[in-house]
Amino acid sequence: MKGRMPDAARRTMLAALAALAGTLAAGRPAIAQGGAGDRPSASKLSAVEAEYRRLLPLWQEERKQFTHSSNTFDYWSGPHGKAIVALGPAIIPYLIQELRKGDFFFNVPLALITKVDIASGEYKSEQASAARWLQWWDAAAPARP
Repeated sequence: MKGRMPDAARRTMLAALAALAGTLAAGRPAIAQGGAGDRPSASKLSAVEAEYRRLLPLWQEERKQFTHSSNTFDYWSGPHGKAIVALGPAIIPYLIQELRKGDFFFNVPLALITKVDIASGEYKSEQASAARWLQWWDAAAPARP
């Protein structure tokens, strides 16, 4: 598709961004602070984390209105769900943490943010997709302490 990055390149780029976000969120300096606007700063990433943490309980309450739906994308269609997705790749480490806790609803923001078809067109279940996201994260991201 014209103008679209191949999945492998997209995965590599997103894994690097997510690793950077995770490193900075943990308080470890991963990059030298450059000029304004050329790289995300630790303070900008901590502001994104704070916003994510503020929105998460609001979304958890909001998603209750969609319990009748079997479409997990519906759960993210409200304003708080959309706001979480809008935070972008910097929140990938936090979404992965939620998957590790067993909340497969976080497959959706990962798919929306990364634009990666984690199942390669072979959907089995949300639990299987969650396992693939965790494999993607563990395989693609650099070693983390």
